[in-house]
Amino acid sequence: MKVLIVLGLNHGEINSTASISIDGKIVCGTPEERITRNKKTKLFPQNAVKFCLDFIDKKLEDCDYIAQGWNPGENWQKYNPLFSTYRTKREDYFYTVADNLYNFVDRSPPEWVLMQQSEKNKMPPIYFVRHHLAHAANAFFLSPFKEAAILTCDWRGEFQTTSLGIGKENEIEIFSTKELPHSLGMFYATYTQLLGYRDGYDEWKVMALSAFDVDCTEHLEKIRKTIKLTSDGLFELDQSYYQGVILDKPKLYTDKLVNLLGGREGIKGEEPDEWYFSVAKAMQTVSEEIALHMIETLYKKTNNENLALSGGFFMNSVLNGKILDKTQFKNLYISFDPTDAGNSIGSALYVSHCVHGEKRDYSSTSSYLGKEYTENEITDALDRRKIKSEKLENVSLTTAKLLSEGKIVARFDGRMEFGERALGNRSILADPRIPEMKNKINAIIKYRESYRPFAPSIIEEKASKFFDVPEKFQCKYMEKVVPVKSEFRSKLPSITHVDGSARVHTVNIQDNKNFYNILIEMEKLTGFPIVLNTSFNINGEPIVMSPNDALNTFFNSGLEYLILGNQLVIK
Repeated sequence: MKVLIVLGLNHGEINSTASISIDGKIVCGTPEERITRNKKTKLFPQNAVKFCLDFIDKKLEDCDYIAQGWNPGENWQKYNPLFSTYRTKREDYFYTVADNLYNFVDRSPPEWVLMQQSEKNKMPPIYFVRHHLAHAANAFFLSPFKEAAILTCDWRGEFQTTSLGIGKENEIEIFSTKELPHSLGMFYATYTQLLGYRDGYDEWKVMALSAFDVDCTEHLEKIRKTIKLTSDGLFELDQSYYQGVILDKPKLYTDKLVNLLGGREGIKGEEPDEWYFSVAKAMQTVSEEIALHMIETLYKKTNNENLALSGGFFMNSVLNGKILDKTQFKNLYISFDPTDAGNSIGSALYVSHCVHGEKRDYSSTSSYLGKEYTENEITDALDRRKIKSEKLENVSLTTAKLLSEGKIVARFDGRMEFGERALGNRSILADPRIPEMKNKINAIIKYRESYRPFAPSIIEEKASKFFDVPEKFQCKYMEKVVPVKSEFRSKLPSITHVDGSARVHTVNIQDNKNFYNILIEMEKLTGFPIVLNTSFNINGEPIVMSPNDALNTFFNSGLEYLILGNQLVIK
């Protein structure tokens, strides 16, 4: 029986990736950075494509289609006289012929453009899919919902920064959008830069700063004055404060915004003080107000109890944990990678379902889409370096014992995670009961700021005992920050942030049996089915992919214990 194979791509945006969909289900995928070790590379994902093709044992010509999560055809919405009136290269015909012919028809920008070659050529047809449609497909088609309201927000697509719509079975309908220069992603990036951090990279740090208990009323009222919540359920940014769309400006913000906030700008490497905390807290609050305004509008338009979110802005786990409490939606889905990296997945699923009508596969697609290494590959890596190791009979019990004794353990097992969050297979683990673990890992292993929190992983059925969440709560991808129950905050100091919250990761036996068993053993030894879980990498490097990567990171950091599959390595 003929199967539908679609190779999805994301490149040119932060963090190039490739993935493959077979009959509407994502079977493999990886970021290019994991292979090249060049963090968040924008280069074409040559190695990631090779991994995906090798994984399904196919050649490129065996794929039915290729899908890219960016559509250059969006630029046809307005005639470009400089480019299209006088040809400079014949290769430009791919753009200029259509640009000229659009003078004879309605210039509605196409949702996708198809590049198809003659039958004798082995190159599969390539779909260039509108960026925010790829985000919407990532949100909806990975979700368990047959119908759902959809909201996407990021810095920018081709022109759009936001889209509101609804998904039904195989279809996605977008009924409202916002275009540049009004961008929620750019809004957040602006304050990241203003506080002295790298926009597009360090938003996590600003989100962590926003949790500190300071009075931000003055900054909150000032920042509110720079935005407008519009009657159509969207928003606008006052461009006298924000200049992120002006390419020749070195900063995303104007002097007017600096003066509004006290005439101060953050300095790279400076220890944050109350001004940092206040600006971060106020900005986080305003960003939540903008997002919740749009989400409430979306509910009124769709009257659907299911909500699917995508786009880099929804890596904002602080907001994500509040959405169901503060809106009328009953169910929420955010994928394991809603960023541009996830658009290789979104574009492949869009082409499969929306263009070619492939029936949806509602079975869960997990984050574990990357490469898995055999026991022989692991022992070969150890033997090449003449590294001594011990083969473990009971990996789960040994791991839990080491953790309960105060050891920090790096874990390498199974298929690598796709997104930016390590979910147990490429993780550094510790006992969350031990107060000094947070500072120790930040200082001698991760080499990052001391104020940044770590996430807990907990068996799914026990989450409501330790965290202020309902029974049967799921947070499979660390996508939500929730309150730690007050009686456990002092007992779990290394995963409890300054405001009593934690970015929780719930683990069930179906998704990751081996990691689940470690949590069961931890409960037997400590009474807590919880571990501190952070990604297996050091600051500035991608998460490890291979045994060699794991060994390099192990020996270049303060780690002392590494479990590679069933092999224990001790410094």
